[in-house]
Amino acid sequence: MARPTRLLITVMIGSLLCSPVLAAKFYRWTDDKGVTHYTQTPPPEGTQGKEVRIQGGASSDQDEELQRLEQQRQQAEAERKRQAEQAAEAQREKEKPAEVSQERCEQHRKNLEELRNKPVVRATDPATGEVTTLDADARQKMIDDTLKALEKCD
Repeated sequence: MARPTRLLITVMIGSLLCSPVLAAKFYRWTDDKGVTHYTQTPPPEGTQGKEVRIQGGASSDQDEELQRLEQQRQQAEAERKRQAEQAAEAQREKEKPAEVSQERCEQHRKNLEELRNKPVVRATDPATGEVTTLDADARQKMIDDTLKALEKCD
């Protein structure tokens, strides 16, 4: 057999063997623990999955996944910082309880003055970072809570 013919047959056999892989379906799904899986079998029943295209190089949802991963990294870093700040504050409370108590009382006094004197008061939710404008009921509740906290200061 001539060399070009062998080469042609080899290429044809190779492409026949590769085509099932290129035509295969892949699925992306996330389990209840938040772990993302990529499989050739559909996700388990009751789990929402998405078919992922593999032809043409990168996954069809690569950009979305990279953004999601970056968000997860940022959230994890923010959580680590928050925990470190809480630990540092707890240590400071142990070492200098009178100083911390005095600072908190001063902050309560400032908060009470703002609650009573500013026409519009906004509060930031520490968990979500969402800023909301206080209505009259929420404002009064904060005034009452601040007064209770100040009772411990005097």
